[in-house]
Amino acid sequence: MKLSTDHQLETSRCILRYPCLDDSARLLSAFVSDDFPMYVPLGQIENLEQVIEWIEGIHERWQENQGYTWTAERKRDGLLVGQVSLVQFREAGTWSLAFWTHPDCWGQGYATEIASCAVDYAFRELSASRVWVATAKWNEASLRVLQKLGMKCLGENNEGYRIDDEPIPTKEFALEVSDIGGLYG
Repeated sequence: MKLSTDHQLETSRCILRYPCLDDSARLLSAFVSDDFPMYVPLGQIENLEQVIEWIEGIHERWQENQGYTWTAERKRDGLLVGQVSLVQFREAGTWSLAFWTHPDCWGQGYATEIASCAVDYAFRELSASRVWVATAKWNEASLRVLQKLGMKCLGENNEGYRIDDEPIPTKEFALEVSDIGGLYG
């Protein structure tokens, strides 16, 4: 399936749209916030040039149909509240989910809302048989979101990802198409 760059998703409070370079300053404000976790890949972004490189990578994956990242924009005022991604995983039919929200939008349910929308899209439109996700073991907010989404814990990975060549342990989760049974209706 080839998605055009004007393809949008919608939640009750947000429009999920193709990321643009005009998002750069707001994205950077999240990534350099004292509250944004430093020990995640996006927490390593320090300047506008790196944000632009991030957005250009998103555009390349989108054009190659390898993955889709949507910027979540609040309907009522156009504020960028976060992003959600689906990237083709190494196993056929499996899509990897990632999401984050701006620290000034934490605790308002946006992560659950946009992640749920992406999971629903993966099963309904991308014919996913499975959605997989990993999060740092210390990231309690993301773990709560995954619980709300009905994700099943697969286990822990002590070498989940690396920051400054140090392993960051993760918990891995998945949701199978057979598990959703009306959860995303």
